[in-house]
This record gives sequence, structure tokens and C-alpha cells, in this order.
Amino acid sequence: MGRDEDNKQGIELGEFLDFYLLDSQEQIERLGAGLLQLEKEGENIGLINDLFRSAHSLKGASGTMGFTPIVSLTHAAEDLLDRLRQGKIEVSLEMIDILLAVTDRVKAMLAQVEQRQDITVGFEDLVSSMRLLLNGESPDVSVAAHPVEEEVETLSFIPLDFSLTLDEREKLNNAYSIGRSVYQVDVALESNTLMKAVRAVMATQVIEGMGTVIKLLPSVEELEAGTAESFSMLILSDESKEEIQRDLLEISELVDVIVRPYPNSEEQGGLDKMPKEIDKAMAEEKTKPILKQETAVVPKGSVKAVASPSAEATTGEGNTQVHTIRVDTVRMDNLINLVGEMVITRTRLVQIGLDLKAQYSTDGMVNNLNEANVYLGRLMNDLQESVMRLRMVAIGTVFNRFPRLIRDLAKKTGKEIDLVLKGEDTELDKTVVEVIGDPLMHLIRNSVDHGIESPEKRREAGKPEFGTITLNAFHEGNHIAILISDDGAGLDLDKIRQIAVSKGLVGEREELSERDVANLIFLPGFSTADVVTDISGRGVGMDVVKKALNNLGGMVDITTRKGKGSTFTIRLPLTLAIIQALLVEVGQEIYAVPLSSVLETLLVSREDIKTVGGLPMVQLRGNTLPLISLQEKFDLPAPEAESSEVFVVVVGFGDKALGLIVDELRGQQEVVIKSLGDFLNNLPGIAGATILGDGKVTLILDIGSLLQDVLVTRKG
Repeated sequence: MGRDEDNKQGIELGEFLDFYLLDSQEQIERLGAGLLQLEKEGENIGLINDLFRSAHSLKGASGTMGFTPIVSLTHAAEDLLDRLRQGKIEVSLEMIDILLAVTDRVKAMLAQVEQRQDITVGFEDLVSSMRLLLNGESPDVSVAAHPVEEEVETLSFIPLDFSLTLDEREKLNNAYSIGRSVYQVDVALESNTLMKAVRAVMATQVIEGMGTVIKLLPSVEELEAGTAESFSMLILSDESKEEIQRDLLEISELVDVIVRPYPNSEEQGGLDKMPKEIDKAMAEEKTKPILKQETAVVPKGSVKAVASPSAEATTGEGNTQVHTIRVDTVRMDNLINLVGEMVITRTRLVQIGLDLKAQYSTDGMVNNLNEANVYLGRLMNDLQESVMRLRMVAIGTVFNRFPRLIRDLAKKTGKEIDLVLKGEDTELDKTVVEVIGDPLMHLIRNSVDHGIESPEKRREAGKPEFGTITLNAFHEGNHIAILISDDGAGLDLDKIRQIAVSKGLVGEREELSERDVANLIFLPGFSTADVVTDISGRGVGMDVVKKALNNLGGMVDITTRKGKGSTFTIRLPLTLAIIQALLVEVGQEIYAVPLSSVLETLLVSREDIKTVGGLPMVQLRGNTLPLISLQEKFDLPAPEAESSEVFVVVVGFGDKALGLIVDELRGQQEVVIKSLGDFLNNLPGIAGATILGDGKVTLILDIGSLLQDVLVTRKG
């Protein structure tokens, strides 16, 4: 591990490794953010002192643990920052580039430490460059470029959902358990390749000589029958990424091959796993007014709760004030699961009390039981609210990674871009925070590549040379809205429509609003890029972003104006653990509709329901409301006799609305969301399951998925 083997005093440092990783990752994040601020502000002595202290702390902690490569690298950075704060050298672009490259290398080293691997990341080139800066010479800044690009590529990678079977999942888990490398291989074919399936078979044969192919997506049959110009493989191999890429590119008509490590969804929260289980995190608890609190970035595998001591805390020699508590996530997981089970049990007790009262209405003990249930309900609500607040994390923990990304991408593309962050203190469920980063990354990269124009084109259009990308988050009722806006060229709606018509996605005479046309980019395989670049358009389309958000129970929408820019609006639920739901009956089944998505309920005559473009509609206060029958959606038996009226539950996100046709309304109830597991995961329109008061299991509807399917997906 690059650690000095000196344990003469019998000290076992391994037990402190998690604490070291937590502190070091916080220090390196602080160092990276501070360097970006220093680049803008220049000679800020207070900021330079903070950067020096971060480098010094990181060096000291790494020295204690015996990680000499990290010590050597941070020691050189410390010397450079020390000379800077003494005023002996000045801040320069080359210096910022080199120091940012140092943060990249240290992150890579910490990743190896976290995986209990030897530190093999090189660092001598950066140490040499910093020594040149100390001597007033110009270093070779190109040494900093590669790690940055590699990090950007890794951060933007959105793993595909390969819809693995139980056997395939078992193979994958076995590979992870024994330390084998698992890769997602994305292969692009030449345009108009006639024998796509043959090329895919040849690629799998090459891989079989180097490892094992777990899954091909699309399948050989789908490639043979479809129009896909790319395919992806999930593979196990002990060969290097470069070796795999080189061998595959020897196959004719394969024009691009990208090999990336495929994350373990059990540990990483990958997009192929619907993150509905009670998650492993706590961030801050604000219910006690005497506590002043702060939010900290928490890596996977540990939880950090931060609280200042009370005003009456004593001070003095030998007394240590504890400001932080680090709790193993397994313990936090268990606490939140227990609260969920208590909510289910309380619901059961309430049901039993109501049943007893119906039979023994005059019995005093029954009344006492119901009174106790009411009091228990209040206590449970308070406990639930406190525990749920432990899951809430400021979205700034995600936003803070993007200034560096924008800087690197702008430098790479030759564009001038400002990133404006708003609403960083907006809180949402940690499960959402962990998964939302990749979709946001992809949308931002698209804004840089396709949205913001070059300085020359912006001047010609009468715009400032600096383009602006804005990230904004705010609460919107019981949801959170995240806006990604740019003042770039906007979408070419005519081009989008022409491509959609040519691909048979919409009819040539089909009437679509501008918003409907813009949302066509979320269809699978849709792309308007004339040239594939390494910033966006690398085989991961907007449909993957949409699916990832649907898995979170959210949705994405887009508005655009040609020459003015585009805005992507993401709407997500605040929490994914315990929610209020409206129970509805459809035939013999009961479904739970998240109450946060319910706008109103209606009783509609069947005669008022009209079919427009194959979709049932009803007029509601002068507007057309699209409808979906849950009986038809989930292929339930049709009723023997249809009633003249039906109940419609109007659900929506923002300005999008949809009516769900149901048979009966059962009322409101608090439900605990449970995952359906790998085998039943990702069912269309289903977010999870819950247990009702009578012990029966019922399914929870995924409103975002239903809305997206009806309002965005269109077939020619």
C-alpha cells in the first residue's frame, strides 16, 4: 500500500483507516474548491493560508498512516503554497493547473487505499513541476492534463441497466467477491453497417478469449432486426482496458470502443438498481434549537453527524468537546429500518383498534386502546420526522464537484464559461443525492458541448464571450426542482423533428408542440450530434438520464429557445423511505399513489372521455387532461360490468399532469417503501411495494415513469 512497515510499538493503524479516508477526502475536496476560488480571486492571503493548512493536514495524516507517496506529493504542494503565502512567488495559471493535478492524483491514491491496494499512482512528474515553479521556471503543464480528463470521463459515466437475470447477477457478484475486473464495453459501429449482429458476435468471441461476456445489449436478435448503430457488453476480464480496446478495434466496421469499470450496484448505488431501500446515511438533525449544525461531505461506508456542544458545555484542562460522531452505516441502516417496521406495526395496531371498536363499541378497554394508538401515532410521527431528517443532505455536496468540471471542459473546448450555483443549501434524501450526480453530469456536459457556443460565434450573435451555465435547486411543494440552464444556442427543433420522422418515431403530419419536439431527445438512441466528441455523444444518450431519474421517482423536462439557450428541469421526491400515499382499488388489486404527486381526485362520466391520438382525454376546466387506465396498464382482468362513472386521480410534477383511472378510492395512509429486489426491479410504472395494516403487500406507483411514458414517449 506504499505504507512504511514500522509497527515497532505494536500499533495497529488499520482500525483508523476509515477515519483517515474520511478526513483526507474532506481535505482534498476543500483543497480543490479553494484552488478554483484562488484562480478567480488571485492574491487572497486568507485563502492561501487555508490551502496551506489543508495540504499540511493531509501530509501529516498520511505520514501517520505511513502512505509515503501521498506524503511526498503533498509535501511538495505544501512547500509551494508556503512560498506563495510568504509572497515570494505569485499565483499563476500554471500553478493552479499543477496543484489541481495534485488533488487528482491524491484522489486516485486514496481510492487505491480504500480498496486496500498498494499505491501505484505515479507522482514524480508533478513533484518535479512544483520544484520548477519554486525555482521560478516554467513547468510542463501537460503532465496535469491526462488525470483530469480521466476523472472527468469517470465522473460522467452512467452505467447501463443490463437487466440481469438471477444467474447473471450471481456471476457478477462472484466476480466482485474474488476481485475480478468487471467492465462495460460500449462499441460504436460504422454508419449503415449491414451485418450488425455478426459484428456483435465477433466482438463477443474476441472477449471470450480474454474473459467472459455476461450480457450483450441489445441482444443479437434485436441487433439483427433493429436499426441500432452501437451495442454494449458487460464483461469479466483480467486484461487491461487498453488491451481489450485494441483487440476489439481490429474487427472491421467497429469505429469506437470505450471500456470502463462497471460499478458494483450493491456497494456503489449503480443506476441498474432502483434505489428504494432504506439508505445508509445521516447528515444533520435540526430539531433541537440549542444545537448549531453543519453539513459535511460523507463518502460511502461511513456517516458523519456534526453538532456543536450546548451553551453549558464545560471547558478546561482535560475536558474535550466532541463536535463530531462518526457512525458505521450498518448501524444507521438498522435504525431507519426499525423505524420503518414500527410504522407498519403502528398501522396494524390502528386497524386492529378500529376492528375491535366496530364489534365492541361500548367496551372501555377498546376506547383506551384507541387513545393509546393516537398517542403512539404522535410519538411515531416525531420519531419518524427526526430519523428522516438524518437522511437529508444539502445538494451542495453534489453541486460542488461541477466548478472543476466546467473549468476543465471549457479549457478543453476553448470556450469561456461561467458556472453559477444557486440553492446549494436545499436538502433532499441522501439516496437521491448519491445517484443524481451522474445525470446532472451528463446534462452539464451536453450544455458545454452542444449548448454554449465558441467565443467567436457568441460575438457574431451579439452575446458576451463568456457563456453561462446555471445550476439551481429549490423546493417545489413536496418535491425538489433542479434546473440546468445555459444561454447557448438552444435546440434546433426543426432538425430534431426531421430526425424523429426519419427514424419513424413520429408521424410526418403529427402535430407536436415545441416542448413535445424538444422532449423527443429523451427517446432511446436519439442523437442530433453530427460529430461524436469525447465530451458528450459517447453512446450514453438522454434516455439513460431519463431512466435514471425515473428510477428515483422523478422526471425531466426541457424548454428551449433558439439562440437563447435551454433549460432542463428535473423534479424529484424529497424522500424515498416513508411517504404518505393514497390507496386506490383497481379490480381486485390495491395500489398506493404517493400523495405528494396527487393534485386532486375527480368523478368522471365515461361519456366525457374522448380518445385523441390513441390516448384517452377528458376536459378539465378548459384544459385537456390525458388519462391512463391502470386496469389496461397493468393488464388486469376487465370488470364484468362497467359503471357509468369512474374515479380519476390527477397526478403531476410541475406543469405536467395525468389522470389515473381507478375503480375506488380507499383513503390516505402512511407507507414504508420496500424494494422489490433484483428479480422484480425496474417494473414499468412501479416504484416499490409496501405492507398494509392487514398484512397484505401492495405496489407503489412510480408517477414519474407513468408521466414520462405518456407525455414524452411518442410512437409514429
